[in-house]
Amino acid sequence: MATNMADSFSYDTLFSENSSDTPLNVVKHAKYDFAVAYPAPETLPMDGLIQALRTAVDSDSMKTAQGMAYYPHQLGSQELREYTSEKLTSDRGFTVGADEIALTNGSGESIGLVIQALTNPGDVVLAEEFVYMGTLNQLRRSGADIRGVAIDDGGIIPEALDEQIAELTANGSKPKYLYTIPEHQNPTGSTLSAERRKAILDIAHRHRMPILEDDCYVDLRFEGETQPAFRALDDSGIVVYVASYSKLLAPGLRLGYFTAAPEVMRRALGFKQGSGPNQFAAMAIEGFLRNNLDSHRDSFSPVLRAKRDAMVASLEENFGGSGAEWSTPEGGCYVWLTMPEGADIASIRDEVLEQGVGYVAG
Repeated sequence: MATNMADSFSYDTLFSENSSDTPLNVVKHAKYDFAVAYPAPETLPMDGLIQALRTAVDSDSMKTAQGMAYYPHQLGSQELREYTSEKLTSDRGFTVGADEIALTNGSGESIGLVIQALTNPGDVVLAEEFVYMGTLNQLRRSGADIRGVAIDDGGIIPEALDEQIAELTANGSKPKYLYTIPEHQNPTGSTLSAERRKAILDIAHRHRMPILEDDCYVDLRFEGETQPAFRALDDSGIVVYVASYSKLLAPGLRLGYFTAAPEVMRRALGFKQGSGPNQFAAMAIEGFLRNNLDSHRDSFSPVLRAKRDAMVASLEENFGGSGAEWSTPEGGCYVWLTMPEGADIASIRDEVLEQGVGYVAG
């Protein structure tokens, strides 16, 4: 006779020390949702992606080991890596071979692999004092001691960074590396100038501190000049470069990539589970971008600019003269609003959400 153990069994003493009891919340999107950076649906090139995928499926290579017969290579689709190599040369000013690039399930996986490869519990890791929550969570899970670096409207302040590293090093807590989003930063929208990038790179070399460059928003510029990547300013291997196709095309595709010094690539990929990312997504992206990158940028850039202009105009209309300040980014998805002293925007967030407006309190 079977014994019913449903009421007596418990996992309470079996969980790992690294696990956390995280609520499984159902995402609630507001009608006007400024809490999540997702694109306007009308900018998604669905027809082009579907046609690119249809072309790939009909090709002879689809039936080979390089197509769909085998699991993807650990580095991901050869064709998309070759295209990525070409794109980095033309768009970002540095050259790496296809076999020096690893495709991942979004840029978040790239960042996570590098964090695992470089971070021990207790290591000091630097990042902008306001920065992407997803990376902060990954750093926390690694046990990193995260320290915020002072920023202004132009991003990281090099002099403050240099002083902070020197002080931490003098106290026996030399930073392991710097994580930064230099182009259209999340959440402030700031972009580091070429001059600041060169200064920060010089600081990194003097202190022998790697830079983890998250360039996932670089393709979303709609005015002004794109700044050179940290990686393009350096050939020593001190920069680990991460970027994404998800932001450029469609977040649901979840396809990013990274490139780094060979020893970093080997260690990071040692934490990767299984093979490379979805071949269907890779085929659709490569097939679409080879013929449509410029036209796609031309189609979504005016939409992003119009949304930025509407947001800034609304802030001026409703908060002008109140002491509030906000950024006016030249690209990306983020406008950073700073309220006057004493304003508690976190406390009214749920009430505002009930009125159909979502935002993230800093």
